[in-house]
Amino acid sequence: MLANHSMTPNAQTNPYLVQKIMTASPEELVSYIYEAAVRACAQEDHCRALEAVQELINSLNFEAGDISSTFYRVYSEIMDHIHRRDFDTARVHLMDLRKTWTQAMSIR
Repeated sequence: MLANHSMTPNAQTNPYLVQKIMTASPEELVSYIYEAAVRACAQEDHCRALEAVQELINSLNFEAGDISSTFYRVYSEIMDHIHRRDFDTARVHLMDLRKTWTQAMSIR
C-alpha cells in the first residue's frame, strides 16, 4: 500500500504511522487508501493520487462477482479525472466512496 512513498525506511519514517498500518485490518487499510487519495487530490498531487487509486483497484477481489467490476469501472473513471487534472471531481467521488465504505464497515 503506497509503499514507494510512505513506507520507505528513512530518517523521517513515523514509527507510529508504520505501527498503525502494520496492525490495521484489511477494511481499515482500504479506508487509509481512500484518505490518501482524497488528500492527494486536494493537494493536486497527480502521481500520488493515481498511485492511491491504483491501490484501490489492486485491492478488488474479482472472485466476489459483479461488485468488483462495478468498483473497477468507478475507479477507472476517477483515474480518468485525475489524468485530466480534474482533481475536484475525483476528490468528491473519493470522499463519497470513503464515506460509504466507512458506514458499511461500521455495520459489521
